[in-house]
Amino acid sequence: MRVPVPLINYFKTDFEPLLTRFLLERDMIPDKNALHNKRFLNRSVAPHVETLSQLFNRIEKESQTDGIDTETYWSGAGSPKNRRLAYFLSFMPGNIFRVASVWAELQRLGFQWSRHFKPNVGGTSAEFRAIEWGAGTAAGACGIIVAEKFTPLGLPRSGSFALIEQSKSALQLGTDWFQQFSDGLEMGMQSRPFHRRVDLSEPWLPKTAPKFHLFVMSYFLNESEISPATLARKCLEACEQHLEDEGLVVLVEPALKLQSRKLLEFRRELIEILESGKDKSGMKVLLPCLGHQACGALAKPEDWCHEEVQWWRPEYLRELDAIVKLDRKTLPFSYLVLQKTHKTLTEILPALQGPSEERYRLVSPSRALGKKDLEFYICGQDGKRRARYRLTAQDQELDDIDRGDILQNTVLHGEPQLTQIDKTNPVRDSESDAE
Repeated sequence: MRVPVPLINYFKTDFEPLLTRFLLERDMIPDKNALHNKRFLNRSVAPHVETLSQLFNRIEKESQTDGIDTETYWSGAGSPKNRRLAYFLSFMPGNIFRVASVWAELQRLGFQWSRHFKPNVGGTSAEFRAIEWGAGTAAGACGIIVAEKFTPLGLPRSGSFALIEQSKSALQLGTDWFQQFSDGLEMGMQSRPFHRRVDLSEPWLPKTAPKFHLFVMSYFLNESEISPATLARKCLEACEQHLEDEGLVVLVEPALKLQSRKLLEFRRELIEILESGKDKSGMKVLLPCLGHQACGALAKPEDWCHEEVQWWRPEYLRELDAIVKLDRKTLPFSYLVLQKTHKTLTEILPALQGPSEERYRLVSPSRALGKKDLEFYICGQDGKRRARYRLTAQDQELDDIDRGDILQNTVLHGEPQLTQIDKTNPVRDSESDAE
């Protein structure tokens, strides 16, 4: 996945001053230079970052799927104030960028909001309504609006995000941060906080709740111990009742093996219901799999699938990462995008061309074999394959392809264990300027 330069540059230059001002106004840091004060970072931030990192990147074991007690990481041992600050400084920015990257991918493939949601009769745009479940510090909602600022899909310039969160302290922080973030971007979005716990095995919203244009979930499903089958069924029920026609669902989850596989199993359960004829929601899977094909990563129990994006960390975060010995030049994650629509995939994403069976996404890095051959894994209608491509003098667009890139009009020969690509046409990518 390639992220456009303007979005990367925002985090390089403009994000930190806004964050510093927000923290100062709420007395969360002692002075304007605190984010570059090694003594402050070492004493008040780094220990909590290390604890949270161990919690989020749990040792791979079966109990990893049991979910996370969110109160543990918002109000656990030590100073709750510093714990929240550590999360806010260390993990929140990357989670914003992950969600923004997914929005940017929709824009790269030609999705335009105006084709799906028409202005009102009077010529003014209908008010945009979104909801983020498990909002925490509103990283999902912030990710949408910062991506819309620099990689626009054409959202109306007014609207609101309903933020649902069970931790009161996190919700207050997230509500305040979202508003300052939106105002700083001049996006005209408001937020409405709802302090409540969502039981994902029950209806997600009251029957009297309105419909929304967008559902966002960022690192939320992995906190639940509900089975993928139940999650899929309840998600589709919520979409049927509370998602506008042509509305989107954006989910971003960890790249850890068990969490990623849980999202893939959730997708499989969704598709099984959608293809059964019993579904009433009218949902369609858009990304990353470009359709309803079987998941190639679920074919083997030791396999999983995730995306990875490059970004330019804010300067303070580079210094903090050096202290806690974390390398976050790249951000891994798993994701899924759904739409409530009866349109075809190429109508929704016009950058896609050619037959669906000739369309593949790279699901691994690309590595060079000598001077002419590239090798990588691709996934498409016929599952996952290890593929090679021999570069020619005309292949300037292919010499830098990487994980997340899409190949279309692709001609293959050989077995899935090793397939030769005879011909292909990559979707053109935006330039990047990551560190």
